[in-house]
Amino acid sequence: MIYLIWFLAAALAFAILLAAQMRLLLSSVLRRALADKFGGGHQDARYRTAIFEIGRGPPTSEDTLYLTGEYPRPLDHLTLARRVSLFAPGLLLIVILAGRFAFGAF
Repeated sequence: MIYLIWFLAAALAFAILLAAQMRLLLSSVLRRALADKFGGGHQDARYRTAIFEIGRGPPTSEDTLYLTGEYPRPLDHLTLARRVSLFAPGLLLIVILAGRFAFGAF
């Protein structure tokens, strides 16, 4: 049982790191795609706001409509990475606490 607890903790830690990497890389790539399409630099606040708004409701701006139409798969990956970065730390805490107090693994 101790090995299972350690495996779950390592897998969740890996998932957290992978989700953080996916969010950074996808955000950068999508901002660069917006900059190529509409001009300006990829660090512009307009493009950062567009990436922030994606997945938080229906697309309203020209930028979010473009991303939704042209890049649906990367947006799905970004949504998955956001969900993992929300739920995986809590699950990791539960696994660590269960391992510590229920199974004596830590």
